[in-house]
Amino acid sequence: MRLIIIALLLFLSSSLSWSNEILVGDVSLEIPNPEGFSAVTPKMAFLSEVLKKFVAPMNEEFVSFIPDDVVEIVLKDEIPNLPRRFAVQTAKNLINITVTSSDFATLKKTIKTQNTELIKKVEARLPELVGKINDGIKEKYDVDLAFSVYQMIPMPVHKETDRTLSYSALVKYNMKDKMGNPAPFISVVTSTFVHVKGKVLFLYSYAEESGLDWSKQASNIWANNVVISNPSDIQTSVKETVPPSVSRIDWGQVAEKALIGAIIGLILGLLGWIKKRTKQS
Repeated sequence: MRLIIIALLLFLSSSLSWSNEILVGDVSLEIPNPEGFSAVTPKMAFLSEVLKKFVAPMNEEFVSFIPDDVVEIVLKDEIPNLPRRFAVQTAKNLINITVTSSDFATLKKTIKTQNTELIKKVEARLPELVGKINDGIKEKYDVDLAFSVYQMIPMPVHKETDRTLSYSALVKYNMKDKMGNPAPFISVVTSTFVHVKGKVLFLYSYAEESGLDWSKQASNIWANNVVISNPSDIQTSVKETVPPSVSRIDWGQVAEKALIGAIIGLILGLLGWIKKRTKQS
């Protein structure tokens, strides 16, 4: 039994050995690297620049992760297709408030009971948001992507704990290829809401259409590591256990912002195509 415990501790230690410090308001959080992935750094100039264009304006992104085996390529500003990646975001209006356990329970209940209504609201906002992304890419890189979202298929919540809630979605897109012809594609994303140290994070695990199971499993392991890496101290625990915050946050809007962030971020899977088109032009 002792050997088993030591082995588990060594495994856990290795899985958390690479982490990244982020600041959410005045709270410092440690974000471990997902296994097999590395954080995007300013040295990855082209990728860092384009990443900013695929963050919903109502959200803040803190760190993004790409596969280890493409890091050298990305450092040379050669961007491969990136169907699998991870990102950490939150809603801007949550950054400077303390989210209690009761608040987080309300958010989880909202997601589980109002997802259909949330999808309809998000669908109404997407044309304007995606249109701005198209305009920004066209202005910066002289590439007309003509992205549009034509269907979202959310799935039921598949994982819930006191500090996490996860669900996945299939998203169908239209775009134009280099000849101007329609080129539809499908991607998946697993969104995990994590409550740590009085903050709520949106953890996104992106994958290609066939990578749904991988996205769920990888997201679950990563989210667990984020929770383990950020235990609440006594002071934070007290703040988290008080009655719901008086900030009157609309948790339905928070869920919408998380969903919009997930959908917009999926477009990044075609970064390699954007880079190729940029070179040609």
